[in-house]
Amino acid sequence: MAKRFFIHKGEWDSIIGRLQELVMANSGEDEFKEIFKLLIAKLYSEKIGSSSYKFRSYRSSKETAKAINALISLAADRWKGIIEEPHLLRLTDEHINVCVEALEKYSILDTSLEVMDSVFEHLVSRAAKGAKGQYFTPRHVIECCVRIIDPSPDEIIIDPACGSGGFLIHALNYIRTNYPSADVEAYCENRLWGFDFEHRAIQVAKALMLIAGDGQANIFRVNSLLLNNIQQISMLEEDKTGIPNLTIEDVVRMRYRKQDGFDVVLTNPPFAGEIKEGSILEGYELYRKGRRLERDVLFLERCIKLLKPGGRIGIVLPYNKLGSQAWAYLREWLYKNLRIVAVLGLGRNTFLPHTHQKASILFGIKRERAIRNIPPEDIIFMISEKEGKDSSGRIINRVKSREEDNIWVKADHDFEEIVEKFHEFVNSKNIVWNKKNGTIPSS
Repeated sequence: MAKRFFIHKGEWDSIIGRLQELVMANSGEDEFKEIFKLLIAKLYSEKIGSSSYKFRSYRSSKETAKAINALISLAADRWKGIIEEPHLLRLTDEHINVCVEALEKYSILDTSLEVMDSVFEHLVSRAAKGAKGQYFTPRHVIECCVRIIDPSPDEIIIDPACGSGGFLIHALNYIRTNYPSADVEAYCENRLWGFDFEHRAIQVAKALMLIAGDGQANIFRVNSLLLNNIQQISMLEEDKTGIPNLTIEDVVRMRYRKQDGFDVVLTNPPFAGEIKEGSILEGYELYRKGRRLERDVLFLERCIKLLKPGGRIGIVLPYNKLGSQAWAYLREWLYKNLRIVAVLGLGRNTFLPHTHQKASILFGIKRERAIRNIPPEDIIFMISEKEGKDSSGRIINRVKSREEDNIWVKADHDFEEIVEKFHEFVNSKNIVWNKKNGTIPSS
């Protein structure tokens, strides 16, 4: 049997850098599209296999190109939507052969998920994400959120701005670790839902879910801010961005006859941008004529409406939404609709090197119905004083940490203490945080 290699992050960075050089310098093609196809072909070869084709270089470049394109076609057919058309590589046979030689001796499935996550994140360019106010959430921050939310196997989780699927993957790993008898593949297929408008992030999320969970979660490309009552245009048509005019509810109804909301929302919605389309704004309670509404505000209302009563939310928001006088009306609406349990202030380095944007994470429980008079309720305010990053955005490692440690163990952060203090707080205040009340909707 051929030797398998465990690849660390630095080695994968080198491999992907080499592939980028080969694609960009010698072909002029879109590096993300071509390298992503190669990685999916490699993943399919490792995970499913083919009786006719393997991911390896053959006697001639022409044979290699034929085999790899065949693997891509098989992957595209089995894993719908993971590769955008045209499916076949746009590289010359010689370029394909050189790229395959650079990849063939390494194993994706034997490489840690965290490393593959960083590889795919690297492929989604900063221009594609940062310009829209979106950033990949640091994975130790995601892990903190998941540990605070404390999901159970029977709860249905949604991320309406899922990006590369970080929250969903960490929720999956949490279930795998804390409920070892849970059926991981079934959990992926029935409990995890992700939506985003950025098609490359969706592709990455699908790929990472295949690596993480042995199955595809429900991950779709939609404009999550579209509401059920917006039906002026055909759902089968596409908007000017190429996204089908489907709502999250439309997609869920294709799977289940009845679904009355989600048990958990975990998300980091895009911060930047003002929504001006009246057809979208008029469906939101927070909309008033002449009032400026940024995307994160609409996402906050959307997320709470997606929850079933008693459902829990963990959402990353700009600091000013929870502290500035200009957004007092938003906080009043929040209090009426959400039992706010905790606010976690993140350090300014958290999202570097992408942005200095200071952010907080809001945790709460959706009320049975909106209330008029806000009762006195205890809230725990927490501040992270060690975010695990320096002023350049590089991870600060703990003393004696090892290369193979995951980022939760390796990074020098204080989120373990924060998780512990949160659960101590809800227990001391007799707050029913997770009722373990999720059910599989009838199909």
